[in-house]
Amino acid sequence: MYHHMKERYFHLKHQLNLTRGVQVQQRMAGCEMLDNGEPALIMTKNTFNAVFADHAIYYNMTHFTYNAGQLLTVYENVYVPICIKTLKRFLKREKNIVMRKVPPRLRLIKKEVSGGFQVSCLAFGFYPRHINMTLLRDGQPVAEQELTGGEVLPSGDGTYQLRKSLEVSTEELKKRHNYTCTASHLSLDNKLDVSWESGTERVHLSTLSVLLVMLLVVILLGIFICVKRS
Repeated sequence: MYHHMKERYFHLKHQLNLTRGVQVQQRMAGCEMLDNGEPALIMTKNTFNAVFADHAIYYNMTHFTYNAGQLLTVYENVYVPICIKTLKRFLKREKNIVMRKVPPRLRLIKKEVSGGFQVSCLAFGFYPRHINMTLLRDGQPVAEQELTGGEVLPSGDGTYQLRKSLEVSTEELKKRHNYTCTASHLSLDNKLDVSWESGTERVHLSTLSVLLVMLLVVILLGIFICVKRS
């Protein structure tokens, strides 16, 4: 690996016409293992001066050549066995942490924004990181292009979180749609569902206003009767 990175460094330095200063080349490698212990994928990422060399640099085949068969042999017989052996050793040592299953907590959050509401589907506190979460409107999935967010993020405590948000206009609110947040995860036997019907807050607010007015009338009537008797 060292000699390959060294050769790559001199090639990129010449190709990019870099003659001064300190140049930095980085390589990150990883591998995946199937449940039966067999190797799956091996991944490498290369950067040169903070630029992803795999995407930004194209080899000039008249000045730089490599033996694809030889490189594949090195990966299959050297890199993959070392990576899988290291991964197995790590999994054995950290089995209770890596193999644990923590179910997600699910919330459907709604807040008032300019011109309507924002409905957010939030799953948090789950492990492992893979989760399927969908926001439904009247039982139908909301198109991904209508949503913001959608990236699984670490929570800082060893678990993960995912948020998807939808902007709902004032006109849409009047239609009284039913929004449901549903999630499935490796730790769950069944899906989690949380629902909210748009427009219900306004109904509750109107009911509360009527009750407050009636209470005020009763209080004023009581005060009037007491004053009249005295």
